Amino acid sequence: MRGVFVSRRKPRFRWFVKEWIVRAATLCTLIMLGRALGLQTSNTYPITWQFNVKVPMRDGIKLSTDIIRPDAVDRFPVVLIRTPYDKGVDRRGDAVYFAQHGYVALVQDVRGRHDSDGDWEPLFREADDGYDTQQWAAQQSWSNGKVITFGSSYEAMDQWLAATRQNQHLNGMVSIFCPSDLYEGLFYVGGAFQEAVAIEWSTFVDGRVNQQQEIEFAPWSKAFNHQPVTEALSIVGRNPKFYHDWLTHPTYDAYWRRLRWQDSYGNFNMAVLNIGGWFDIFQSGAIDNFQRLRAQSSTEVHGAHRLIIGPWTHSDDPSRQVGVIDFGPESVLNWREIALRWLDHYIKGIENGVDKEAPVKIFTMGENVWHEYPDWPVPDTQYQKYYLRGDGRANSLLGDGILLTSAPPPHERADQYSYDPTNPVPNAGGGNCCWPGITPWGPFDQRAVERRDDVLVYTSPPLAEDLRVTGRVVAKLWVASSARDTDFTVKLVDVYPSDFAMNLTDGILRAKYQNSFKMPELLEPGRPYELTIPVGSTSDLFRKGHRVRVEIASSNFPRFSRNTNTGQQPETETGGEVARQTLLHDAQHPSYVELPVLGP
Repeated sequence: MRGVFVSRRKPRFRWFVKEWIVRAATLCTLIMLGRALGLQTSNTYPITWQFNVKVPMRDGIKLSTDIIRPDAVDRFPVVLIRTPYDKGVDRRGDAVYFAQHGYVALVQDVRGRHDSDGDWEPLFREADDGYDTQQWAAQQSWSNGKVITFGSSYEAMDQWLAATRQNQHLNGMVSIFCPSDLYEGLFYVGGAFQEAVAIEWSTFVDGRVNQQQEIEFAPWSKAFNHQPVTEALSIVGRNPKFYHDWLTHPTYDAYWRRLRWQDSYGNFNMAVLNIGGWFDIFQSGAIDNFQRLRAQSSTEVHGAHRLIIGPWTHSDDPSRQVGVIDFGPESVLNWREIALRWLDHYIKGIENGVDKEAPVKIFTMGENVWHEYPDWPVPDTQYQKYYLRGDGRANSLLGDGILLTSAPPPHERADQYSYDPTNPVPNAGGGNCCWPGITPWGPFDQRAVERRDDVLVYTSPPLAEDLRVTGRVVAKLWVASSARDTDFTVKLVDVYPSDFAMNLTDGILRAKYQNSFKMPELLEPGRPYELTIPVGSTSDLFRKGHRVRVEIASSNFPRFSRNTNTGQQPETETGGEVARQTLLHDAQHPSYVELPVLGP
């Protein structure tokens, strides 16, 4: 035993020295790069830093925090970044940037991750720990008492959870790529389990440090296809308790309600900059958070809230090339610069014109142009119904499904298809997360999927003039199924004159949750039901000569777990039953997609 102990001490010491050398070198490189790019101007500061400062929480646990601040005798606002992804790497560039521009930047490992003490339990400790860190930061000698939180994805969720504790020092938030609810939008959508992201992310964060090698080399296809889903993580050698917690709480029960911030919007007396992406997994969350804040905020901060949405995926490094589409150089914005100008005005009171800018800035695909609007939904939006029509043979791209603005006649043959959970419709891009090499994200050609007989395809005639669609898309479908429970998916597609079919946004509903995510209700086989399915939001200019297309199916795998059609919990079962699905579209049962249309 003694020999084993000694053999481990020396490598650990060498690792410790190497780690701090690497961190110091990284900081120096970032500073020199900033100066080389002209960032070190008369308005910027030299910086100083402290590593591994232990910040105490209310229960005695200490969280490791790196402090990067202006090297000046003054008090500054604090930008707080709390991350599970290693403060020594994640957000270091953001911290240096804000420190150079007159903010103290704190980057902290959340509880149980990397250099911080305690046990790792995703989400549930972030509200109290975030509050305690804000309180500590506001009381330090280099702080002027104002705290702003910053970050994307998990870091953004962390911000909203901490904000529910209403720390008096919290003055603002920069929330990038964030859901508005941690049940509906994070691990479940429309009641369907987001299998791919749950399995990938659970693997990456299972333990104190990031499992990067497993992400790169794990047998993902085998894991996704394994049934039951409750055992899927065992394929990659992982079995965290939190993954099973998500699966054992498929309804919106007390487990998820402990993580709500929706009841607190009226108490958030601070400005929030919301940034989202049309192809982000949390696209709807950025919009929902902005809308609800604007509706419930006090007048003093109402005008400070902002919403920015670009043609981006769930990536901290936005690119003009998204999926197979090049959206042009104008599509890429510098989030740091945007956040800095916004903070400088609303936190420091600098008159830089930010308050004169429109609160909503969105990128319209198709014309690849940014537009600014006074609110969301955009004022004067017209909602146009596009009815699903045909003569009962809308199966696949080769069928007779058509999309028309005219309502259906009294009698029109319904469309039918068989959904086999052992042969689900494969995902083809869209709002996936979090590794595009595993589950591709963004826009792709959908024609391979549309050639399947278990996909109903409805396409409009070529447009006689441009059609500007900007806002939330909703589908109203009259359906019947042979199953007690099943899924229905909807996808909106822009079809080019070349027949290239670009996905824009999509949605899903697990039928037993049609009335409530709290109280599931099984279907009566064969009975028609009218389902309302949110299809997300988008902004796209359908050019003259393009066609509008809607796809209807019952699976989008492995983004969402397969419904086994038995009425039981699908993630606990193997195999499944084939469901015979019917889509009605006559005058008594009009099925349509409602598009938000703007004028020229």
